[in-house]
Amino acid sequence: MKSKIVKILAISLALLMLAFTFTACDKVWGKDETVSEPGYHEVDGKRLSFTLEFRDTGSGTEISDGDNFAHATTDGTLIKSWQIDCYGNTVYESIVKYFEDKNESITFRLSQHKFYMFHDLTLEDGTTYNLETVYVAADGKYAMCANYQSLFGADEVAGTVDDLKVLVLVYKGWLY
Repeated sequence: MKSKIVKILAISLALLMLAFTFTACDKVWGKDETVSEPGYHEVDGKRLSFTLEFRDTGSGTEISDGDNFAHATTDGTLIKSWQIDCYGNTVYESIVKYFEDKNESITFRLSQHKFYMFHDLTLEDGTTYNLETVYVAADGKYAMCANYQSLFGADEVAGTVDDLKVLVLVYKGWLY
């Protein structure tokens, strides 16, 4: 009887340790749109870039295709904007690279071991914004989470007309 209890306890402890190992991991499980060896993208010797805008809540609300909840429009007052070089294949890679040596910062939170979500923004003057409820629009349309939002359009080719031009983060944009 004691040996069965010891075995059950040992197996339970092993499973608990395994579960803890997986939950402590800060990497994406499975495949996302990031690349293993990111680099800058250039066309004719010029780096490609997009504009990142951080805006206050918009003047109205709307519901995008496939959404269940209303979100603020993207016409709110511009708080700050940056010109971000295209690095890797996703918004996530480009923004992380851009802010790695700046006095300002944008951080991300890994959700469900799959999605890098915008977490917070700290401006140079020390002002901090919680980005957990930002609405994100890529060229005016609802955007996927940062590690799935491509810098390049449907053709997946850098330097073509369907590349990302403007990514807008609307502060407190999701209206639950």
